[in-house]
Amino acid sequence: MSVKSGELLLLRQVADTHDSVHEDHEDHEGVVALLKANGFDVILAADEEACLARLRVQRPEVMLVCLTDSAITADTLANLRKAAPRVPLLLLADAASVSKVVPCLEQGADDYLMLPFGDPAILNYVVRDNIKRKRELKRRKLNEKMLARTNKTLLESLQVLEQDQQAGFRVQQGMMPDTPLVFDNLTFAHLIVPSLILSGDAIDYFELPDQRLLFYIADVSGHGAAGAIVTVVLKGLFQQLLSEYENLGITAANEILEWLNHELLAVRLEQHVTLFLGLVSEDRKTLEYGNAAHFPGTIIHSEEGTEYLELGGLPLGIAPRPGYVCCQRTLPDNFTLVMFSDGVFEIMPQEGLQAKEKHLVSLVNYTRGEVDSIAEKLGLNSVADIPDDIAIFTVTKTG
Repeated sequence: MSVKSGELLLLRQVADTHDSVHEDHEDHEGVVALLKANGFDVILAADEEACLARLRVQRPEVMLVCLTDSAITADTLANLRKAAPRVPLLLLADAASVSKVVPCLEQGADDYLMLPFGDPAILNYVVRDNIKRKRELKRRKLNEKMLARTNKTLLESLQVLEQDQQAGFRVQQGMMPDTPLVFDNLTFAHLIVPSLILSGDAIDYFELPDQRLLFYIADVSGHGAAGAIVTVVLKGLFQQLLSEYENLGITAANEILEWLNHELLAVRLEQHVTLFLGLVSEDRKTLEYGNAAHFPGTIIHSEEGTEYLELGGLPLGIAPRPGYVCCQRTLPDNFTLVMFSDGVFEIMPQEGLQAKEKHLVSLVNYTRGEVDSIAEKLGLNSVADIPDDIAIFTVTKTG
């Protein structure tokens, strides 16, 4: 099949062979023969209109355009590129038509070859290399589209999850007691800063039927939604304790911890809970407390000094018989109890737990246990990324 001057060659690969033809082909008939010898089915189009008509029927793997005829212009290349933007478009030029190469490349041609070929293998290499690059580009764009769709789906899922988390946050906040809240001459105040939207830290305080004031701070292992769910369970258990107080017959701090532990084990939660529980007597002169491994320890500040209360016990929800201990302490006329969740250690610059604990005592002594002052000194207002939930809880008696 002869190739006339100005013809457009559309190539469609039908075989994958790497055989090269080493004869020196300097005319268009030689180009066609060389391509066929290298596994291509050559389809000829005599002019631009015929080429565009062919493109409407079937996409070739390569378009090869001869620039050796004056009828082929940059506008021709622009029309072909518009009709088949993803098909490799190669140019054949000689010394007389080389001036067309740059304008045609600017219109979207991918590569060019000069006639005559110094080595017949050059044509085969350039054609196959452009096919390979176009295929890689197509795969990359396909992957980008798939990634974009995946990211869109993920974003939509995250938005739904965040909406759920925000709804959970509002529920969790609605369960929290007012702050500050005053019972006679006792003031309860707290601050919880979650690492995520939801928190695994829990605080509550209320009056029992026997006029004692019960308060607790709890820290659920982990954080986020799983921890928040356990805080809801805890809230429900304390509401049950309050409503069934006389029937349950448990009044001591260690008995309440034993009961909570039993109920949490029955729920079969994967998380465990550390909890400090305090009971202030009706005359507000005695503190009874129990500790289920809550750390750091509760700090008491008064004119007599600032120190930690006793630690001890196992977390709730681990062992069936943890053996909690009930402790008692006479309360001074004026005092402040300060409790933290262990997330506070994550933002403290001191090295080692001992140094951090010592600094907390100094901090409570300096601020006299005022929640906002403690938060300011810890830098909670300026910490951008909090690795764990942080809770500060105070009980203050004046007069």
